[in-house]
Amino acid sequence: MALSSIFKIRKEATPALLELLNNTTLGTNGAKYRHLDTTSRILEADNPLFLSLERNDKVIGNVTFCQRDKFWYIRYFAFHSFAQAGNKKKNTDKGNSFLKRELNQFFDEVFEGKHSDEPVESMYAFIDPRNDRSKWMSENFGFKVISQLATQSFSRFYPKFSSRLAVSSDWEEIKKIVENQYGQNNYFFTTHAKKAPFYILKDENGAIEAFARITKVNWEIVRLPGKMGGLLTKIIRFIPFLNKLIKPKNHIFLVPEIVFSKDNNPNLLEELFSSILAQEKCNLMVWWIDEKDPLYLSIKENINWGFFNKLIGVNPVDVVERRNPTSKTISKGPVFVTAFDMV
Repeated sequence: MALSSIFKIRKEATPALLELLNNTTLGTNGAKYRHLDTTSRILEADNPLFLSLERNDKVIGNVTFCQRDKFWYIRYFAFHSFAQAGNKKKNTDKGNSFLKRELNQFFDEVFEGKHSDEPVESMYAFIDPRNDRSKWMSENFGFKVISQLATQSFSRFYPKFSSRLAVSSDWEEIKKIVENQYGQNNYFFTTHAKKAPFYILKDENGAIEAFARITKVNWEIVRLPGKMGGLLTKIIRFIPFLNKLIKPKNHIFLVPEIVFSKDNNPNLLEELFSSILAQEKCNLMVWWIDEKDPLYLSIKENINWGFFNKLIGVNPVDVVERRNPTSKTISKGPVFVTAFDMV
């Protein structure tokens, strides 16, 4: 049975789709935020496929997939009225049933290979377990939690710069180290990770001791978490020091990926992160990393993560997966995370 005619499948983002994504507020029932760089970020999507629900020349819903060979990543899941509580419960339930039927049919077609050169082995996504809409998506389409990411912040009011920090554009210089450290992780790929620049610390003999790739991110913080989050969002610009870390209308921070520290040394990692903040004239970094990652397990209790970490703590992100019914593979171990997938 074919998809309803109001669903459109495209390979490029349309202005109407960008309008939907730019106006979508994300986050939990407490904290809420909007991406301010979606228009440019979506151009970086690797092999995207846009499944859109369109009516009267408007996109009222979209699922964006990044096709990574036999594995598809769900980058955006945004719908105007479905999967949201409302006063008109009967209409909402009807819409939810329609959406569930159509999307489940599409997912089945993907696993059968109808939208790619070969059947897809699995689809996966990263979702906030406290977000009702994300949980609705996961629970209603057969996705299972296979791991959790830590949302680990690193902040400095006055970051220290290390003269050992170098900026490189040579992927080959770090390629083998990245593959050795992350190559066995679930969903490992290097499409985004190999894009320069790379920030590297070297010893006196020129040997690499630590490195990371960095993405600069720009969000609008609509509401901070907590009972006083709404008020705090309004007054934070008047609070000394804290207003250096959080700028609700134009919240800029850095996101690291392919992070390496020789012998999982926390001092090297702290030197690297602080130097990158100083280099980029920024005060906050947010690192999404699998909680089971050996590097994170080794250093998480041995680093001064800064004031922002004391303020909000480490929040979990669920890794959810829906496997092809014919697949006999079981996902084990940590999941590879690239910055593009989180921002």
